[in-house]
Amino acid sequence: SLYLLRARARVRGAMGMDAHGEATRDRTMVHALRRLGTLETVARAHDAAPGASVDARATIRVLCLGADRHEGTNPRATARAFVGVREAAWRAGVETVSVLCVGPNVKVDDGVDLNVAYDVRDRMSSSSLSSDVPSGAALRVEYRTGLYHDEAPPTLEEAPDVAFAFNAGVWGYDPSDWAPTIERVVIDERTPLVVTSYTLLEAESDEDAMRSSLSEFDDKVKWVWQAEMNPSQSTEVRDLGFDRSDYIDSEKDSSELKENSAWQCVAVRG
Repeated sequence: SLYLLRARARVRGAMGMDAHGEATRDRTMVHALRRLGTLETVARAHDAAPGASVDARATIRVLCLGADRHEGTNPRATARAFVGVREAAWRAGVETVSVLCVGPNVKVDDGVDLNVAYDVRDRMSSSSLSSDVPSGAALRVEYRTGLYHDEAPPTLEEAPDVAFAFNAGVWGYDPSDWAPTIERVVIDERTPLVVTSYTLLEAESDEDAMRSSLSEFDDKVKWVWQAEMNPSQSTEVRDLGFDRSDYIDSEKDSSELKENSAWQCVAVRG
């Protein structure tokens, strides 16, 4: 089935690194955060909050939907996977990057518990600075197995500041799989959602599927950017390991498959 083929494609791409060993997901997140202005918004909101400490810094909450081994299987691996995000966060005045990895394919190493928040406090230090001067934010991470819309909803104060769904293939699943999560994230929690795809045509199909699932909220949502090529895409062509014609119509889309090749962002208006 198409669902099983999507799952096989995700498993075969579990390492998510391009030919130069650079993490395309990390680059994509940094680019999206800059384009959305999320880090600066979080920092300003923290500074303006009543009783905010002059010495304290803000925390940004990042939601990774459909997470897998790409995001790491233990806290230190996740800290490495988010190295670029942590550096950008610290420069913007954000002290902690709080990450929730959730999805049916979430895997953790022995000794790492699900539904437990882990703190990685050994902040990165710039080689050009003394070792006690941090150049990257600390990391807090929690891993959950399952669908996000089945999880207990957070308060609005705890809602994610931004959400990512990498190579999600929204178009290839039954609407009941993704629609409730998309509605909860975008409408209920008012969180911008960035979705990436293997090709531009697939991104356009994802956009069609999401527009359909959000059709009753047309007056509330907007595409911050519609399906387009992602400048932070991987440089490595994906090897699916099976006949691509079973996965997508090659006559309509002959593009090379690359991690995060295209992307888009949907959010509430205002």
